[in-house]
Amino acid sequence: MYDDKVYEQKKGLPMGSPASPIIADIVMEELLDATMGKMMTKPKILIKYVDDLFCIVKKTEIDNTLNVLNSYDKNVQFTHESEEQGKLAYLDALIIRQGNELILDWYQKPTASGRLINYYSKHPRRIKINTAVNFIKRVHSISDERFQQKNEQRIRNILQNNDFPNNTIDDLIKGAKNNNKIKTRDTMEKLYKPVTYISGLSERFCNSNIYNKDKYQLAFKSKNNVNSLFSKTKSKIKKEDKCNVVYKIKCAGDETNICQKVYVGTTKSKLKTRLSGHKSDQKTDKPLEQKTALAAHCTMTGHKPNFKDVEILTQENNYKRRFTLEMLNIINIPTDVRMNYKTDTDHCAHIYRNLVQKHRQTKI
Repeated sequence: MYDDKVYEQKKGLPMGSPASPIIADIVMEELLDATMGKMMTKPKILIKYVDDLFCIVKKTEIDNTLNVLNSYDKNVQFTHESEEQGKLAYLDALIIRQGNELILDWYQKPTASGRLINYYSKHPRRIKINTAVNFIKRVHSISDERFQQKNEQRIRNILQNNDFPNNTIDDLIKGAKNNNKIKTRDTMEKLYKPVTYISGLSERFCNSNIYNKDKYQLAFKSKNNVNSLFSKTKSKIKKEDKCNVVYKIKCAGDETNICQKVYVGTTKSKLKTRLSGHKSDQKTDKPLEQKTALAAHCTMTGHKPNFKDVEILTQENNYKRRFTLEMLNIINIPTDVRMNYKTDTDHCAHIYRNLVQKHRQTKI
């Protein structure tokens, strides 16, 4: 959906879908099985990576090979690049033919920006170092020993352009060369917990004893993502159609009284579905203790909830985090205007209670 219009993809696979590379791989296998027998001369070598092929054929067989591959389906059409001066780029490798020998060098497209994560960006140092190390190891694994010295200078230039200090670059290159040890896995698998990275604070938190390091591993993430940097291109979802939300409903009172009571709830389903449940709960003859706090309040007072102006406080797909956010938002509402039962916040840690009550800034 874009600009409130729904578009249907009629052919091909959607970019970014987890199933797309798997289906593409299956189609390519079927394509090669169906076309290999039709070729007048089979290739000496044929290597496939998703939809990219590396093929060794005689120059006189290039057009025939291409025509056979393109005959499989009119919507699956290949183009080709031939070697020039004994060299051919394939993915991020430059394949060099020297007599009957093929050697590899690291290859970058002319349009490559050379941008890695900047050394002074607000990310954990471990992430920045690991990014650089993986980059160095990747280059070393691709390129032949004859090109290592040349490529190390290219590596240095790229890391320097991303503000890595020279002494750090020296250590990383030396470490990547000598790091041949096989790492043994821990006897107990650790649970990874995502935490927003805050420079200075996150390092102190990670080194503290506030959590069980034998059981948990913190995975820091940046709050700056693509959605926060660019304008929204997708159509907005209507409030009543949003899922996985924490919401707030005010009591509208009755004809003679204005009620200030507030109810906070959470739902995995669409908000309009949960509101329908609240409306049905008001009409049932169940005992008060079996009703939600909202329905019980309205039953006892004869008041009506203001469903029209329901407010979404936050949206969170993870159930445990959403449940915690619901409790924090309930605690953030002063006791004298809170509808929710006390049991709705029984599982909230006291450290959270004290922080919320100390810095409460609720606008009812």
